[in-house]
Amino acid sequence: MPRRNRRRAWGSIDSVIPNKKYVLRWMENTPDGRRRRCETFYGTYREADLRLAQIRIERAADKPVPTIGEAYKTWYLPELERRVSDGQASKNTLSQYTHIWKKVIEPRWSRVPVDSTRALDIQEWLLTLSRGNANQAIRILRKIMDVCVRYELAESNKFREVFDMPKKQSRERSRDVYTLKEAADVFGTLHGKATEAAFILSCFGSCRTGESLGVKVAELERRETDGLVFALAPITRQMERTGDFPTGTLKTKSSKRTIIVPPPYSLRLLEIADERRAEGIEWMTHRGDGLPMTTRQLRHEWNTENEMSIPFANCRNSWRTFAEFEWNVDATTLELLMGHRLPGVSGSHYLRPTIDQLYETFSSQYAEYFFGLRQS
Repeated sequence: MPRRNRRRAWGSIDSVIPNKKYVLRWMENTPDGRRRRCETFYGTYREADLRLAQIRIERAADKPVPTIGEAYKTWYLPELERRVSDGQASKNTLSQYTHIWKKVIEPRWSRVPVDSTRALDIQEWLLTLSRGNANQAIRILRKIMDVCVRYELAESNKFREVFDMPKKQSRERSRDVYTLKEAADVFGTLHGKATEAAFILSCFGSCRTGESLGVKVAELERRETDGLVFALAPITRQMERTGDFPTGTLKTKSSKRTIIVPPPYSLRLLEIADERRAEGIEWMTHRGDGLPMTTRQLRHEWNTENEMSIPFANCRNSWRTFAEFEWNVDATTLELLMGHRLPGVSGSHYLRPTIDQLYETFSSQYAEYFFGLRQS
C-alpha cells in the first residue's frame, strides 16, 4: 500500500514509486524571491527523508525571513503614515512614495527576502529606471532595509552601497526665474485672469504652488506702514493635484506661517478679495464654481494665460531672488517668510520672531527700497 504524504514542518516528500522514486519539495529564499523548489530522488523513503533533512540544513533559514514587500507593509508604511498624521511629512509625500513603491519597487523587489539582496542585482535594476525614479526608489529601499538590519533580519543593507545612477534625462524642469521687472510685466498682463491671485501670492509673497490656492478671502489682512499698504495672509493649508478642498497638511511644520505681500501688488490682491467677497466666493483662486482650483488646473491655466511662461513653481524662486537682491530685504527674514527652518543652534532653538516682528523688519526694509526707487 503506498505511503501517504505526511505533513512536515519543512518541505514535503511525495511518493511516485514507493521505496524507489520520490519528489522532494520545499520553499527557498533566492535573489528573485521565495521560490518553490523540487528534486527527484531515487531510493527508499528513509533515504528520501535524510536527503530532505540535508537540504534543509544547507538551504533553510534558521527563522522565517520576511520579504521586502512584507517589511514595507509591516514597518515602513505604518511609520510613514504616522509621520503624516503627526505633521512631520505631507500627504503629498505619502502619495508620492506609495506611488513609487507600487509602480517601480514592488514589481521587482516585493517578493525578495530581505537577506537575499545582491548589489549586482540592485545596480542592474537601477540602470533600467529614469534618474528621478531611481533616486526615490533607492531612498525608500534603504529605509526599509535599515529597519530589517536593526531587527537582525539581514546582516547588512545592500541598498546602502554606492551605485552608478542613471544619467540625467536631457529634458529637465526649467530653472528660469523672473527678474523683478519681468514679474511686474506678468502682473500687468494677468489682471482679471484666473491665476492672478495665486500668482501674486506666489511671486510676491513666497507661496508654494499648492499654498497659493489654499488662501481664503476672509483671511487676508490689510496693514499700513509709512503710507504703504501691505497684505498679510496665513498659510495653513494647500491644494493637491486633485480634490475639491485643500488639505491642512503642509510640506513641513515650519511651512505654517504668515506671508507679507508689498505694494503695489498688495493693493490688487486686496481688491481681488473685495471682488470675491461681493460675489460670495470663499477662495482667492477658484475654478469657476467657487471651489478652489487644483494645482493641475492652475498649471493648465497658467500656461494658457501667460505668454512669458516659466513653471509656476519657479515664481517662489523668483520672489526669493529679487526680494534679496532688488528689494534688499535681509536673507534671514526671507527664509522665515518662506517657512524655512534656519540653520544652526540659534535657528533650531532660539530665533522665534513673531509675525509682527517680521512685518516690522520686512516693511521697513521694503520702504527703503520703495522710496529710494521713487526718488531716483
